[in-house]
Amino acid sequence: MEELYYIPIPLFILDAHLNIEEASSKGSKLMQGPSFLDMIEEESATKFSKYFHRHSAGSIEINFKSKEKPSIPILHDVHFQFVEIKQKYFVAVISKADNYSDVSKKLDRIQKQLWNPNQEDEFQKQLHPSSFHLDSAAGQIRKHENDIQAALKQLKQLKDQLEDLEPEKKYLVKQCMEIEETLKNNIK
Repeated sequence: MEELYYIPIPLFILDAHLNIEEASSKGSKLMQGPSFLDMIEEESATKFSKYFHRHSAGSIEINFKSKEKPSIPILHDVHFQFVEIKQKYFVAVISKADNYSDVSKKLDRIQKQLWNPNQEDEFQKQLHPSSFHLDSAAGQIRKHENDIQAALKQLKQLKDQLEDLEPEKKYLVKQCMEIEETLKNNIK
């Protein structure tokens, strides 16, 4: 099947004994021997064989051996279908390595931060960034408080000047006193 070679994902045609009969170009790059089991990590091979021979179709997560780093397995989804007429398995392999490696890197970074006391503050900032903005928030609150106190001082001066007003304009003094009281309550 020449067309199989051009399929852009690892795809295999296996016989009943899990020997690879054909593979796509991406599949050929994963191959580490004539059997499909040669690519699978030893612990996963048993799991895979049991599942594979009990089902005629399905999918399973399996750890594959890595050619670059043999000690580090690579997680894949294996989707398969047995075609009875041909007595062959058609198997597609989809890597989860990108997602797995991203999560693995994040976990490694978190673990290093947890065990390195020098980075504890940085780790805490990542976990609770808002708690490290309290100082700037407190500074803003102090500034607003100072602004309100300055406004209160101006109102008192204005009140003193307004007390010399004629009786019909005294209501302005009362309004200033109410504003002053409101501002005082906002400070508390």
